[in-house]
Amino acid sequence: MPTEYTYDRFGSCLGNRPINITELKDGKPVGSALLHVSSRLSLDRAKLSWKESVRIKYESFEGKLTTNTFHIAFTAGCNRSCKMATASPWTGQLSLAPNQTLSGDVEYNVATPNSGFNGGITTSYKINVMQAGTVPVQPNATWSNPRTIRCDDEVSSVPGCVYPHITPELVLPLSTYKEAAATYLFQQQYSDYPLGTKAAPLHRLADIDAQEVNRNSTCVVAAEGAVETPELFVRKSSRIPDDSCDEYPFAASVEGGTPGAYCNDVEFELVNGEWIYAQANSTKPLSKEARCSRGHVPLDLNSAAGQELGRLVQAQRMIDFDAFTVRIPA
Repeated sequence: MPTEYTYDRFGSCLGNRPINITELKDGKPVGSALLHVSSRLSLDRAKLSWKESVRIKYESFEGKLTTNTFHIAFTAGCNRSCKMATASPWTGQLSLAPNQTLSGDVEYNVATPNSGFNGGITTSYKINVMQAGTVPVQPNATWSNPRTIRCDDEVSSVPGCVYPHITPELVLPLSTYKEAAATYLFQQQYSDYPLGTKAAPLHRLADIDAQEVNRNSTCVVAAEGAVETPELFVRKSSRIPDDSCDEYPFAASVEGGTPGAYCNDVEFELVNGEWIYAQANSTKPLSKEARCSRGHVPLDLNSAAGQELGRLVQAQRMIDFDAFTVRIPA
């Protein structure tokens, strides 16, 4: 399996995969040549078709080759509901001499999205290298991209495709999201359960009703002046304008929904440019064992952070149970 691939959510690059060719005479090698194959595959979040740019460079040769010019044919393929719209980047075989490069595009098309865990589309490749009057040791090279593509119609009004093994990142700067971002960072840094990190990513929960169940389980809200209990989130409206319960992990994640009695309740104050946290529920000392946090956050910031998660879902084509991380920069 080739190791030269790099990825982002919407593409892959193959960097200089070597193709070694050896010419034989009477069963013995008399010369060799080295080709390098590179490519860039670009997916589209709003289409079921995509292109891949292919480049083959003749790097070097040595020994006594009968001829140092080769004839190159390239064919791409794919499986499941994917078909090739253009299987070869050029027609037939093209000549390739030392230090020359061949390039062109292949194109893929998916008729029916294969979503979820069964949506793995594999792209595959074959190169035919020919030299008149000789018998190369390796006239054909074949390989497949080791990562699969998922095409779905579950996000937004149009289908599209991604590399699902690339985990999207939700970025919520403290400078923008203030107490909301501070709540999420508190859970990641203070608790023994730093959810939303690379080691412990969150997973999207798409069902709106299930999100509401999670939210109601974690945020049992009471008006200012109510008697505090471990379960109740008592608003501090006189000190925090439009105080709201902002839960982390998010209600819109599989990890959300921990009963509020088991969450840390925190409030924040900005002191010399740093958000200082404090215990916000007199019946519950802060605990590193808490699996969730409830922050006292102005409603507009709470809503804005939730909207940013919604935008990430759309932009990164995150279907149900897709993993994502949360990063809180300054």
